[in-house]
Amino acid sequence: MINTYKLFLAVPITVIVVVIFVIGVPAVKLFVDVPDYDLYVDAIINKRSSPPIGQVLIQNIGSQPLTNVKVDYGEGDILDLGTLDAKHKMILTPPFNNNMEFVIVTADQNVFVNITYSDKQLTK
Repeated sequence: MINTYKLFLAVPITVIVVVIFVIGVPAVKLFVDVPDYDLYVDAIINKRSSPPIGQVLIQNIGSQPLTNVKVDYGEGDILDLGTLDAKHKMILTPPFNNNMEFVIVTADQNVFVNITYSDKQLTK
């Protein structure tokens, strides 16, 4: 008697959970618009250290890989990263003796980000 009651209760709950998962997960994409190609770049310089220390964070925040990704630190210092997969991020260090004034990051998918360094204390 108790097992039949549990069965009548468990089966409908299981079906409801499966239906919500199958219909609900794809439906979330309708409300959360993630672009195919997008890039987040943050450049930090710690001018209080000697010599100044810089870091550049690059993250593919799109849903597709970015190809032919290049980082231009200025002064002719260019780094070719190749392909950056979706949601992948990297922390880079600018070349030694670079003035660290700006960073330009480009990719084949018409992605172009140009930012200046912000003066912040780097965390250990």
